[in-house]
Amino acid sequence: MGKRRTNLLLVTSLVSMILVSACSSNNSGGANTAGSNDAGSNSAGTNSASSSNTAEESIDPLGKYDPPIDLTTVRSTLDGTKFPKGDSWDNNTWSRAYEEFLGIKIKNNWNVSNAQFDQKMNVSIVSGDLPDLIPVNAKQLQTLVQGDMIEDMTEVFEKYASPMLKETMAANNGLPKKSASYDGKLMAIPGYVRGNDDVDMIWIREDWRIKLGLPEPKTMDDLVKIILAFANDDPDGNGKKDTYGLNLNKTLWDGYSGLRGWFNGFHAYPYSNESTSMWIKDKDGKLVYGSIQPEMKAALAKLQEIYKAGAIDPQFVVYDGPKSAENEKNEKTGVHFGHFWNIGWPIDPTDKQKNPNMEWKPYPIVSVDDKPAQVAVVQPQSTWFYAVKKGYKHPEALVKMLNLYYEKLYGETSEPSVYHTQIIDGENYGIFPFSPVDGQVPQKNLNAWRLLQDAFKSEDTSNLNPEQKQYYDAYMKYVKDKDVTNWGADRTWGPEGSYSVIANYTDNKLMLTNEFIGAPTPTMAQKGSILMDMEKQMITKIILGESVDSFDTFVENWKASGGDQITKELNDWYAANNQ
Repeated sequence: MGKRRTNLLLVTSLVSMILVSACSSNNSGGANTAGSNDAGSNSAGTNSASSSNTAEESIDPLGKYDPPIDLTTVRSTLDGTKFPKGDSWDNNTWSRAYEEFLGIKIKNNWNVSNAQFDQKMNVSIVSGDLPDLIPVNAKQLQTLVQGDMIEDMTEVFEKYASPMLKETMAANNGLPKKSASYDGKLMAIPGYVRGNDDVDMIWIREDWRIKLGLPEPKTMDDLVKIILAFANDDPDGNGKKDTYGLNLNKTLWDGYSGLRGWFNGFHAYPYSNESTSMWIKDKDGKLVYGSIQPEMKAALAKLQEIYKAGAIDPQFVVYDGPKSAENEKNEKTGVHFGHFWNIGWPIDPTDKQKNPNMEWKPYPIVSVDDKPAQVAVVQPQSTWFYAVKKGYKHPEALVKMLNLYYEKLYGETSEPSVYHTQIIDGENYGIFPFSPVDGQVPQKNLNAWRLLQDAFKSEDTSNLNPEQKQYYDAYMKYVKDKDVTNWGADRTWGPEGSYSVIANYTDNKLMLTNEFIGAPTPTMAQKGSILMDMEKQMITKIILGESVDSFDTFVENWKASGGDQITKELNDWYAANNQ
């Protein structure tokens, strides 16, 4: 859940800032939504609806409990989260909505930082001190299932889930539901169901590239030349050698200033973070671990070369994401690999206001040879889940909350200016992360981008929903009115925005999906974090100058230290689940 919230809020909070100008979303509308359409006046709304005693014909996915019910949960928070005046994690737009429209009064038993969440939740599971609504990662969900500590949600989901929620969980050939099912039973409901949003692209300081007369990157050689030139050819024009080419941070795999996209350009597919590993098929159709394949070695050698040339800040080994961001906020680094939301964080309209000549542009991952680069979709399924404590009287309350969340953000009557991002006294507040449950309709943003391209050309917005219309308005304010505060809308939704890169990947089948989507295998659960730490150390040491041949030693050690057993377990899983 800590990682889950890091991922989510690095995609949501960041997107709320990205779409600060666009008031738009990656994850996360008002009084006239389906959630408020007489939700309390129907038969389900006047009686507490429980899955065990409510007649089928009276079930309302948004029925209001009368009298209200209590529901406890726990939260993880992102540093720097800001609230509108008077609001907090315990009292905000979303907590008030769940009580007003559904009659659900939410209490947070505890609230800790992302970094502390997994440990805190593990302690809660071991002690049995669980809230009614339990947000967990895949490993924690497996523990709860094995301990018979949570409700079977199969029947509850089928009865109460709205059409939109059901459609979302049936996406990708039913992958979301499969990821939360055990022995055919739905034991939790996945959170943010991933589409094609979480893929890498190259962000380049475009004004520097143009100033130095460098071509747009079409190959890895082109990109390397850009990286080296940004370090050596004084792109900021101050007469000093004080800039870097490639921005990195110590985690290596973040959605900002990570290395996944770099490796993908060499047809290498290493792990993505501490909880996810990338598994691909070999020529015989067997699953193999991406990080131990020979393509990794060439990618590491070139990274070392760039580092030795002074094009990477040597302090990256101690930088976290926000610290590495200072290099770009201070206009000292001009290239990074990251996700579509990077134009909302760390780069944002305030940077453009300070330097109107500054421009960043996203590019697709480039290839080291004549074979097109495929970008890794490491986590095609949700990485966190919502479970309900065994014995809680109203397990359907979770489903109703998700129904309301989806309707208010993605439904026909959504109002994103209320429930996604609020602009108060000229300041943008990301509202969507305040909900204790969340999710997203797969491909929502990509579909929006496609509709917006037609609308930009025709200036006809009749086919846009309220959320998409906000993106349109923000883009037009930047393009027509030169309103720099809406720069992020152009860099996200415009013809050359980040979603143009994702559209290119999608249309040209340039995405490579992780073949493993199951819960951690026994050996993976026991030794996975140790092996991943071993890998992270190997990569860092090689970048800093250790012999590239140490990669071969790492492969041998990885296999002997549990990797071979994990590979066997994953292939057994694959054979059993992919008939």
